[in-house]
Amino acid sequence: MPELAEVAYACSLWNCGLGDKIKAVHIHPTSRVFRDEDRDQFRANLTGKTLKLSETHGKQMLFIFSGDYWLGLHLGMTGWLHNEQVDYLPQKHDALVLSQAKQTLVFRDPRQFGRLRIHRGKHPPNWWNERPVSMLSSAFTFQILETALNRHSKRPLKALLLDQRYFPGMGNWMADEVLWRANLHPDCRPPMMGTKEQKKLFQKILFVVRGAMKSVGTKGGDPPAKWLFHQRWKDGGTCPKSGVALAREEIGGRTSCWSPALQKLGK
Repeated sequence: MPELAEVAYACSLWNCGLGDKIKAVHIHPTSRVFRDEDRDQFRANLTGKTLKLSETHGKQMLFIFSGDYWLGLHLGMTGWLHNEQVDYLPQKHDALVLSQAKQTLVFRDPRQFGRLRIHRGKHPPNWWNERPVSMLSSAFTFQILETALNRHSKRPLKALLLDQRYFPGMGNWMADEVLWRANLHPDCRPPMMGTKEQKKLFQKILFVVRGAMKSVGTKGGDPPAKWLFHQRWKDGGTCPKSGVALAREEIGGRTSCWSPALQKLGK
């Protein structure tokens, strides 16, 4: 599933349509991404409106249209945004196609695990306002991590980092990257950590989040060459720091990758 930086990059692919009016709207007749939305009303709401702004928060996107319309979008597992030529024709897996004068904006989701929802009002909808603090915000402080560690003392760190209530946008590869840089085993529990380890973990969260945004979030593709990312699922993958073979196991409900040489599980 796309994580914070991939979502930011995907969102930017529709920025070519900012300031342009939606001439026509194609809605997939059976896609589950609309869930409780009325498809005819959805189409009517966006037709003729101008795309004004876009923003992301964690794994969520928000597109603001004229007429006080707010379009929320979640990519899910296989969803992605595309910009196509002006004469583009909707394809099999295109859930939403917005035709403009100079381009066509497409949300494509083959497995239909994504979600689209629309709201009208002078202010953003509650489902956007009620988001947790962004990891990119100055308001994301050590106290948020400390609170999570104290509240969930029995959870493996890997599972805790994936909790979107505290770390919105953190996904599987980013969590592995953070723990590798912090020299913490993914099955480590909060009581096994001291204050020094906790503060180092927080610093590595910031490093990975900001580094991912600077690379993946702005250019797409992969993070920098020396990151664990490039070895974690490779057959025979080794730790970029120690050269030791990486270990893989399901921890906290998710497949995890770590370096046995650097990330040892204490008592």
